[in-house]
Amino acid sequence: MDNTILLTISILILIAILFVMARINSRRVPQKKKEKIYERLEEIRLQVQSEDVYARRDAIIKLDNLLSKALQVRYRNEKSCGDNLKMAKNLFRKDTYQNLWDAHKLRNNIVHKDEDIGYDEAQQAYKVYKMAINKILQ
Repeated sequence: MDNTILLTISILILIAILFVMARINSRRVPQKKKEKIYERLEEIRLQVQSEDVYARRDAIIKLDNLLSKALQVRYRNEKSCGDNLKMAKNLFRKDTYQNLWDAHKLRNNIVHKDEDIGYDEAQQAYKVYKMAINKILQ
């Protein structure tokens, strides 16, 4: 083979490698954004443990907003939590995914039907949201 052909092939291979590396790095969630979300998650944990039903209700709404933010960071979009949850289906086992949807529906019932939330129910919802956010930000 001619030297120019070998040089051209080498350059094309290097360009392909650069594109692959850029693609892999573009899927990573920036560390600063992860840390900020994890800090908020910890703040909300304290609120979920409150004896005040309104504090727990507010905490569930904040958790759902945090989930939405984590999904938007992961997928680099501004879609709604529900739309992004549909995209995230393959991230979770079937039962875990259903639990996440149930937690999201709980938030919707709090907001739209003015439902109260018990202490144990709030604790369980927090666990589901925390697990999901951790998985999404991996």
